[in-house]
Amino acid sequence: MVSTGRQNRVDNPEGPPYTEERIVNTPQLRYSRLTMKTDRQCVSVLRDRFMDTFHEFGITVDTGPMQICMALEEALANAFYHGNLELDSALKEDGSDTFMQLARERCEQSPWKERAIYASELATPFGLWITIADEGRGFDVPAAIERIANPVDLLASGRGLLMMKSFSDELIFNPTGNEVTLVFYTNKNQDVIELLKERGRHLNAQTQRTVV
Repeated sequence: MVSTGRQNRVDNPEGPPYTEERIVNTPQLRYSRLTMKTDRQCVSVLRDRFMDTFHEFGITVDTGPMQICMALEEALANAFYHGNLELDSALKEDGSDTFMQLARERCEQSPWKERAIYASELATPFGLWITIADEGRGFDVPAAIERIANPVDLLASGRGLLMMKSFSDELIFNPTGNEVTLVFYTNKNQDVIELLKERGRHLNAQTQRTVV
């Protein structure tokens, strides 16, 4: 079965709804676009939606399910808190509730409440490519990558990027820093993994995208 361009509103009984458009939908390949308005539950809702894809397509990776879940949660949390809500990580460091209190307030205020998280998913038996984008101003990608080279010196709020890098096969940022792609290759197809990685290195050499 092939389905193209069908957009559905997904009513989630445990959280807010989101829209999903399945551009291609076959037993061997699915390409979907998802949109979810700024909401405090968006991180867990989209995380669980992507985790379901691993089971649906039989994608098994060397990294365990818990680590994959953590990588996805960190990417979505970055898009929600630091991207759309424009919250500084430094607010977490004093141990107070300031960070979460401000997050709750901005979810109800303009312009933050009008923003959305945009995601795309390319799922195949060979692996899963997930791109997450927000409407924030982004961040200094090279500087952040340099910081995670010395994980001992990272503040607690800066370790999310390190987990995303450690628990995915590839981590790719756009130049602005407000879009990230996490790649998970299935461990059933080692030859295909090497072929795709080599192709990716060739294409990245011709673009401005940063592979961590």
